[in-house]
Amino acid sequence: MTKNKWSYDFYESFQVESKEDINSLTTGSGKYTEIRDVLSRIMLLMTAFKTEDFKDYAKVGERNYSAGLKALIHSNGNYNDYLQCRLSELNFLGINSPVDLSSLPKGSWVLEFPITLTKPFISKDDIPFYIIENPVRKDRVFGVPFVSAMAWKGNLRWTMMKIFLEPAANNPDKFVQIRFRHTLLFGTEKGWGETKSWTEYLDNLCPDAKEQYENMLKEKFNRENAKDVHMQGMLYFYPTFWDKIDMLVINPHDRRTKTGKNPIYFEVVPADAKGVFRLVYNPFYWFGLPENELKKKVIKDLKDVITGVREMMLTYGFSAKKSSGFGVVKDGWDKDESRLEIRGFYNIQRFGNFVELEEVVKNLEGEK
Repeated sequence: MTKNKWSYDFYESFQVESKEDINSLTTGSGKYTEIRDVLSRIMLLMTAFKTEDFKDYAKVGERNYSAGLKALIHSNGNYNDYLQCRLSELNFLGINSPVDLSSLPKGSWVLEFPITLTKPFISKDDIPFYIIENPVRKDRVFGVPFVSAMAWKGNLRWTMMKIFLEPAANNPDKFVQIRFRHTLLFGTEKGWGETKSWTEYLDNLCPDAKEQYENMLKEKFNRENAKDVHMQGMLYFYPTFWDKIDMLVINPHDRRTKTGKNPIYFEVVPADAKGVFRLVYNPFYWFGLPENELKKKVIKDLKDVITGVREMMLTYGFSAKKSSGFGVVKDGWDKDESRLEIRGFYNIQRFGNFVELEEVVKNLEGEK
């Protein structure tokens, strides 16, 4: 194929046309010498799809020789070195830095602590073209694998439903109070009037609480119809950026011959990868309460959220395939890197695991 020397298209100018090109792209040599950015080299691998003969080589290389994506991510560690540089940039820009509570109202709190995976984390990126079908989700600008703020919110809401709402399904009065409290924490439930939705599931979980829940929404937000209530929650989530990436291979076996069929490649965040969990709470639905009542509401919300975070992190997981044990963390971290602070009530508290965190909250609750 003759290249257009006037072309300014990155993928056309540097497209892969042979195994030798893949080897050069992997090592950053030959015609790819000027491409020092590892993510850009990985993205160029997808141009190997135009030739059926070596697209698999662009994914993993050969049995005794790693090339392509496997070499860049797994074998030679280039991408993990790249991540350290990008994480430094995120920190420098204040994107991955501790939260400042100084401008938030009294009763706001921040929960921060480092996390280390005990099992790999799997997520699906929505990038349209990639050399394998299962890339881990990465930040579009920096190329760092991460858990988005929305993913944290969805996983924590689901976990708190499992541990608080499902056990109360036979007690409508208790169920409706918990459901309403969760709505204030997380915001409007998705799926008003839709089938197979969050709202429908909770309505069916405790049908006797449905009408009372809708009445509470209408009264709180002064609406004639509960479906007209659209509100944000008091919890604000932050993304978690990971410091490592790796590849995982699942090889389904033929039931008759017991031999492997077509291996399925996944990008994953591996066990022992580290990140930071950050969560902020702003008690704007409790504004106007006397200070002692505000404090009680804030501590109650904090206790429930910490219980949910603990179960999400240690038991249920927050990854794709979490039912298989993916996406859980170690119950222990550097105490000096943790932080619980309640503006206007308590200064920074430190903790080294969830037991210590719950003990901190218990002590705060006991103070007058």
